[in-house]
Amino acid sequence: MKSGMMKTVRYALLLAVCLTTATSFAQGSPQPKEGDKGSKIEALRIAFISQRLNLTPDEAEKFWPVFNAYRDELGQLRKNFKVGQGNPPLTADQQLDFEQKKLDLKKKFKSRFDAVLGPDKVNILYNIEDEFRQKLKELHDQREHNRGQNPPPGRKP
Repeated sequence: MKSGMMKTVRYALLLAVCLTTATSFAQGSPQPKEGDKGSKIEALRIAFISQRLNLTPDEAEKFWPVFNAYRDELGQLRKNFKVGQGNPPLTADQQLDFEQKKLDLKKKFKSRFDAVLGPDKVNILYNIEDEFRQKLKELHDQREHNRGQNPPPGRKP
């Protein structure tokens, strides 16, 4: 097998293990709605966080409600600033204000996360979102690359 294909197989196996592990470890974890792309990404996020933090069942039970509250507030912040696809870009001042409010939110939740996870796991947690986005980008890029090499019948690359 080629190196790139082995990497894809490893990612797929890792994600399958993570998804299986997440359902057993993440007691009280958010349950994404089935059927849409966002729910699949959210399921991968839950599995990735659970695996990277190596959450015990007790930690998971306490962690997920706090993390869900954090994500809800972050989502509301994004909505207030109209950050996302289909919205016009923020001005420089709006970007700075958004980033400051996001930082304030992280600081607000840090003590809550510390109480549940301890400082070592909180250090990991605050880097997880970037790692997760990078892994998603790598998987997406790999899928796009594979589609270009193996187009469906009747379709040109």
